[in-house]
Amino acid sequence: MPCAALIAAVSFTAPAQARPGIDGVRFDPPVTVRYRCDEGKQLTARYFNSPDNQIAILRLDGKPLLFVTVLSASGARYAHGQHVWWTRGDDAMLQDITQGENAPPVYANCHAQR
Repeated sequence: MPCAALIAAVSFTAPAQARPGIDGVRFDPPVTVRYRCDEGKQLTARYFNSPDNQIAILRLDGKPLLFVTVLSASGARYAHGQHVWWTRGDDAMLQDITQGENAPPVYANCHAQR
């Protein structure tokens, strides 16, 4: 088979890039947002959305953690274990709920860098 015909055959049989997914749930391409917070802290969130599911991956202490959306009065609220990630527009904060209801956020006054 001539080289050009082989290349053409491979290009037609190569699978299209699938959308990311977990156990049959497919997400739109992820959106990565970098945040600057008080005390010079920085945080990056990757958001994966589908019509019925929204998740965020945040890296804390070098470990990627999977946050899922939970009920919120306004904005978006994501939870993972002891942590709650709140976003509203370009603003966000990360709380550690084991530190108490009135404890300051672990990451406070975070603003998306556009």
